[in-house]
Amino acid sequence: MNGVIDMRLPECVAYGFQGGPEWNTSIVEMDNGGEVRNAQWMYPRMRFSASFNNLGADGQRAVQAVFYAARGRLYAFRFNDPLDYEAEGEPIAPNIGTSDPVQLTKTYRFGPSAAVRRIQAIVSAVVRNSSGDIVPGSLDAGTGLFVPALPWESDTYEWSGEFDVWVRFDSDYNAFTLGDLDAHSADIELVEVRR
Repeated sequence: MNGVIDMRLPECVAYGFQGGPEWNTSIVEMDNGGEVRNAQWMYPRMRFSASFNNLGADGQRAVQAVFYAARGRLYAFRFNDPLDYEAEGEPIAPNIGTSDPVQLTKTYRFGPSAAVRRIQAIVSAVVRNSSGDIVPGSLDAGTGLFVPALPWESDTYEWSGEFDVWVRFDSDYNAFTLGDLDAHSADIELVEVRR
């Protein structure tokens, strides 16, 4: 990865975005009318877009500043998804007896099916054992890797906290349209960057 700017897209710009998880599924139609579906990705990738019909001057300047500083698609930065930014009691499965790092994840369930998402742009996180005691250690807020201060003991563990998403612009070109003297519009596409 080329690098990141460890800053969050300003909220005056982030308001109005829509988006969510994107999967990559290969579908092959069979001669009998059935189909075979194959997942191409292990984890989903988040995608966000916004059409600003009346982006004020402050919002326009903020978007331009981020776009210039990020050099289009080159650098990733933080984005807060207001619909999905918290984790509560998410289990983690460390290698007991080691001090190996653990990737923080979030699991989404529907009946017997579940999907796991790696959480990498951490805002805050606490790891606890089954007794509710905080597990001391160090957290890489840019990758979501937690390293315990002492080897993992035989126990169950979970984490709770808040997170952002690492994103980049999905285009190296960003055009603004002047609607009138005080109104501007811009179409902006953001795509998740996995670290």
